[in-house]
Amino acid sequence: VYLATLGGYYQLDEESAISGGLRYFSLGSIQFTDYAGSITSTGRPREFSLDFGYSRKLSEKIGLGVALRYINSSLANGYNNNGVTYKAGNAIAADLSLYGNGLDDDGQGLTYGISISNLGTKIGYTNDAQAKDYIPANLGLGLAYTFAFEEAHKFTLALDLNHLLVPAFPGYTGDVTQDSIAVVEYRSGSVLSSWTKSFGNKANTASLGAEYTYNDQFSLRAGYFLQPKSQGGQSYFTAGVGLKYNTFGFNFSYLAPSGNGVTRNPLSNTIRFGVLFDIGESSE
Repeated sequence: VYLATLGGYYQLDEESAISGGLRYFSLGSIQFTDYAGSITSTGRPREFSLDFGYSRKLSEKIGLGVALRYINSSLANGYNNNGVTYKAGNAIAADLSLYGNGLDDDGQGLTYGISISNLGTKIGYTNDAQAKDYIPANLGLGLAYTFAFEEAHKFTLALDLNHLLVPAFPGYTGDVTQDSIAVVEYRSGSVLSSWTKSFGNKANTASLGAEYTYNDQFSLRAGYFLQPKSQGGQSYFTAGVGLKYNTFGFNFSYLAPSGNGVTRNPLSNTIRFGVLFDIGESSE
């Protein structure tokens, strides 16, 4: 099981740039079973997306970005279940983002961002046009304020809020007929209407972070991610350090869970290392 990403950008001029990216996710080899648990076949679920973006500086303080994305999701391609053959799902999506930079010459001030991502078509894995689902569109809002004092010291507080732009799936009542009608009505809704209906789903998350930096070389970081219990309750704490010297940088972080059992985040107790090299940095 692995996730691979590749990205790059090219600056067209002082005001604009284009970018591209590839993300690939493999779930390795799995076994398909019937209702009795007997193995029927094997498969290799995988997904990938291709991105193309354009960003432009609207002023000295504000920038705008747009991106288009092709998504291919092959979760059970070729698998046959009760006469239904599954195929790879395909979708097209777009992102729109706005960034504001209010930092002064000392690096102090407010920065903020607004991002609407994965606005796109539904995705399905069979030939049934009524069995398509919404892709996870998201509305994100973020802001950070940096305090700079005594030249060498900086302290930043940041807040990030996210809302899933997908309506809540209808709850089961036990009435098979009524539940079937509710699912059909849910899936027959338009993508545009789903964005407005999503504000009743309570699918909101929040992240709070803090960073202290000395002389732009040494950093201490801490954060907390909050996910409501109604959405899984997989909240967690993070802590990390960063070191940068000349063209070399190193980052370390640790993710500590705040729940247990089913509310324990899958990435709990994860240690992450990052190494950075600045290639071709100017003498200035």
